[in-house]
Amino acid sequence: MPTIDPNLLPVDILRMALEREKEAYAFYTEAAGLVKIPATRDALLEMADEEKHHIQKIEEVLDRYFYQDN
Repeated sequence: MPTIDPNLLPVDILRMALEREKEAYAFYTEAAGLVKIPATRDALLEMADEEKHHIQKIEEVLDRYFYQDN
């Protein structure tokens, strides 16, 4: 896993985190569509749902602290 550049702004770190969460969501969703075992598919979809919540939380933080009009 790459290290985080200490010179990045907090907003850039959050944007990176958002992209990683989106990639993880896509991975779990795609994997769930490929597996045949229902319990495994359900676990992967549950993990995708967790990633969706992470995406929403990061978007809320970005909106609240970085994208709001002052």
